[in-house]
Amino acid sequence: PSSPRAQPLHKDMQPTTAAEKELLKENLYLNRVQEVLRNHRGFLANYPSKAADASEDTKRQYAAEQSIISEVTANERYAFACGIAVSGIVFASVRYGPRYLASMIGGKEKARKIKEADEIAEKAKTRWIQKTVAFIVEVGFGAWAGWRGYNIISAQNSDSYEAIAKIPLCAGRSIVSEKVCTEWVDLVHNEIPTAFWKNLDEKECKLKDEQRWRSVREFADNCVKRKAFEDSYRKQHGLGTGVPVDVPKGGVPVDILQRTLVKK
Repeated sequence: PSSPRAQPLHKDMQPTTAAEKELLKENLYLNRVQEVLRNHRGFLANYPSKAADASEDTKRQYAAEQSIISEVTANERYAFACGIAVSGIVFASVRYGPRYLASMIGGKEKARKIKEADEIAEKAKTRWIQKTVAFIVEVGFGAWAGWRGYNIISAQNSDSYEAIAKIPLCAGRSIVSEKVCTEWVDLVHNEIPTAFWKNLDEKECKLKDEQRWRSVREFADNCVKRKAFEDSYRKQHGLGTGVPVDVPKGGVPVDILQRTLVKK
């Protein structure tokens, strides 16, 4: 269930703190996040465990991550299907609803007047203009409603955000982590200023998409945890730098950073 959200700074209110100033750059940072995702989207189309010659061991190594991705994909497909359904319903309602209601309320007399008006327009050769304009408006409104429906359902599905953020902690190997983590961590921990992330710690967060940003930060934090675990695992088992690590069942411990500090 959605909770009341604080509104962004009013255009007449001048930002006073560093965090408030960073709010103005939210769209800029979101574009960078999307740019990173676009740069790496190709690897999912060639997922290792789905290759025709993938061995059973490869399928096992990527099984945990594949399960998460399949779940998230199913949720997105559901949201998309709902958006299409909403779009169709709204289009039909706008296109046929007014005339149907007018006929139901006004009876045969109203239906006759509507028909006469259409015939007059046909004779004046303006009916095609009316139809074209009406169709454009109906399609546009239906498409807008469908897009809004998709966004609302997708945004409310917090499970998908949480699942994606936890991918770097999964057991086995993670192609998402191997391909994305380095650039993602650099973006979140270095490129985007600390002042921006302080907005997530505010009692009334003013970010437009708080849930997404929390997932973005958590994904980066979990990338750091996976790297710490893999480095420790390689050291313990005498593996060379860069050798892929098959994380044991149970995945990366959430307190791995504390464990590594204790060992040091």
